[in-house]
Amino acid sequence: MSLATDAVAGTIYDIGYRNYQGTRLGRGYAFRTLYTQSLRTAFGLGRGLKSLWIPWFLFAAINFPAALQVGVGAMLGEGVKLIEYHNYFGWVGVSVALFCAAQAPELVSRDQQNRVLPLYFARALRTSDYALAKLAAMSTAVFILVFTPLLIILIGRFGMATSFRTALRAEAGNFLPILGAGIVAAAVLGTLSLALSSLTARRGIASAMVLGLYLVTFAMAGILSEMDSRASDHGLLLNPVFVVTGAILALFGKEPGRGGPLAQAHIAPGVFLAAVPIIAVLFTALLLYRYKRIRT
Repeated sequence: MSLATDAVAGTIYDIGYRNYQGTRLGRGYAFRTLYTQSLRTAFGLGRGLKSLWIPWFLFAAINFPAALQVGVGAMLGEGVKLIEYHNYFGWVGVSVALFCAAQAPELVSRDQQNRVLPLYFARALRTSDYALAKLAAMSTAVFILVFTPLLIILIGRFGMATSFRTALRAEAGNFLPILGAGIVAAAVLGTLSLALSSLTARRGIASAMVLGLYLVTFAMAGILSEMDSRASDHGLLLNPVFVVTGAILALFGKEPGRGGPLAQAHIAPGVFLAAVPIIAVLFTALLLYRYKRIRT
């Protein structure tokens, strides 16, 4: 009988667990921290060398034409004509779309796959805070991608000018459109890619969904543009890259170049600008709904 009593006996040790007595920083601090870490993740920072090469290769590819032209202009002088601001996204739009398809799943799919969402929502953060912090980080990353080369061109034009005052007058009208170009791309491509990526925990499938949307809508826009109807022109609005391109042209008050799909379509510039907030609101609502319904 004594042996049985000894077998079930135990000892309680005081190992010093205590309640947290420090300052609780709250939702705002948690939101800012999640935003900062997510922005770092979008560029592969803090995740090892393998996570760096895709975002930074695409970042270099997007900025290389601008940097090359500015460098050539600095050597040859003021007579060199740099790439126009409104045409630049047409050169790099595919690279920006690839960045979104590659990096948006890194922000949201990994957390679902590793099942860490309950840890986020256990304390200060709400599901909407999590979704909006991730959205802000992805949008900021896309803004940086689109804004940086335009800023390089702007600095190059100031550097090549013989008079700073003359250059300032000439470029003053481009300041807001340059900012607007980054905002438009972030609102459309950043929001769309993150919302689609949030629908699955598998990063490969999420990337395929984003790329698939770009490719399918590109094909649909091409097919509709061949039809002789008034509605066929607006088929370009199905493709987010075309929407961003048209909106940027509208911001700078320019017409599309000859031979491209935008030149053949008879769409008012204001239509592209109106499509930007519509797309942003729809996919933001999808993102918030997704995290409202997700099981934690």
